[in-house]
Amino acid sequence: MAKFNSFKFLTNSWIITLSGTLIGVFAALYLNEWAASKNLSSQKSIATENIITEMFSNKDNLEKSVYKHVEMFETLKFLKEHLDEEDNLIASSEEMGAFRTKHPSLVILTDSILLSSGDYKYIGEINLNMNLPHLNLTNIAWKTLKSSGFSSTYGFECLMFLETIDKVKTEIIQKNEELLDLFMGAKKGGIKNELLIKHLKLLIDLETSLVKIYKTSKGRIETCD
Repeated sequence: MAKFNSFKFLTNSWIITLSGTLIGVFAALYLNEWAASKNLSSQKSIATENIITEMFSNKDNLEKSVYKHVEMFETLKFLKEHLDEEDNLIASSEEMGAFRTKHPSLVILTDSILLSSGDYKYIGEINLNMNLPHLNLTNIAWKTLKSSGFSSTYGFECLMFLETIDKVKTEIIQKNEELLDLFMGAKKGGIKNELLIKHLKLLIDLETSLVKIYKTSKGRIETCD
């Protein structure tokens, strides 16, 4: 009987000890999971902020690009409308005055000759600045997110939204490179202005659309889950 009581007592102690150990293990696992979750949440916040910062940087560069491309588009249209078959620039003083007022730094006139029609033949040059703001467009934050494990913390729709933005941006970079090739070809006389004008219109539409997306994406990205 004494042995039975002793065995019972030892069994109870073992259960109590085991229960305490399990509680300690579960508590440690919970704390580790909580710490990992908290760290993941913190890393997600940093990744989200980096993406938003990159988006606004790209937006600023795209706005500069749109301005330059609109300027180029309007210049090429003006030339198309006023160049004769011998590439003489023929326009009225009002037409030339309106263009120079809108784009004062583009036209450098050295002389003008009054024609019998009342228009003028202008002698000078058009100064088109082919700067390359698209080279400043980046996707480092997005690539970093995709290659890390933090992308799993974002919802599918959010990831598809970011992927779509990146694809449009990539297309814009490609169209800018094509524009440079077309422009160099036009200078050599191998490409007509109509192709440049058509290409510029498409590029301006793409860039303008992405600028609008960037402007409205901050709230959407911040609430990605």
